[in-house]
Amino acid sequence: MDCYNSMMATKLGIELPQLPKTFVVDDANGVKRIFEVERQIMGTVILLTAHEQWEQRYEFAVDGKPNDDQHKLFEQLIEKITRGLSETYLETGKFPTGESYTYVRQNHLKSVLAYDLANSETPLVIIDGKPYTWDEVGRILQAFEGFQVKMVMKDLADELE
Repeated sequence: MDCYNSMMATKLGIELPQLPKTFVVDDANGVKRIFEVERQIMGTVILLTAHEQWEQRYEFAVDGKPNDDQHKLFEQLIEKITRGLSETYLETGKFPTGESYTYVRQNHLKSVLAYDLANSETPLVIIDGKPYTWDEVGRILQAFEGFQVKMVMKDLADELE
């Protein structure tokens, strides 16, 4: 990606300032999350994507124009991650029998869809930085039988209200 970005920067006549490759942000539970940053120049857009170091975990992105201040874009990425990690959507509890269950806090959740290497027919759903299979999400949502559901698909770089 570095070679590609250098070639694109030369063609577009833009600078590639040094940006941190990794950084750490605490989540809502005080867990330190380590993110790796990737920059991609795509003609009219610069995309900064941060992936948590572990496979199938948190992922965030921001984008800007090629002439935007890339340090400010990086700051926007950190702010977006900090906001994204400030809330959790799932919680676990135990029935009186001792059996565990997972439920949706405050009747809403945000997630990212990811490719499931074990099952190419359905996506993994990343919620609170943890991968869930489509079946697991279905079991979690069973408590909402009879409720209405609104699903909004947004690009990773877009804000999800």
